[in-house]
Amino acid sequence: MARKKFRVFASPDVLDVLKTLSNKDPTKDRLDQVIDEMKQDRNLGDYIKKKPWPDKYTKTDEVTNLYRQEIGGNHRLIYTIRGRKEDKVYQLLDLLTHKEYDRLFGYSTT
Repeated sequence: MARKKFRVFASPDVLDVLKTLSNKDPTKDRLDQVIDEMKQDRNLGDYIKKKPWPDKYTKTDEVTNLYRQEIGGNHRLIYTIRGRKEDKVYQLLDLLTHKEYDRLFGYSTT
């Protein structure tokens, strides 16, 4: 029996960042690997506790869960998972630099 593939959708914010990356950029390669893992329902990201969730995600995207996946040394992918066990959709919300991530979530930056 063929293994079910899950859907992955990228927000306009993620697509805008991807347009700025060259095809040889390691960040783009790593993001492609993470998307392939998501299509196989391998959620390797870290769950983000509720309290620091920015309004950007709760009001605009109406998320009920939020995850962070490191992409290379300097980028963080923010995503949510929607649907049921048999019909999951991974929705990519943001691809941020580490500094942008810290600022958005209220962590001190160096």
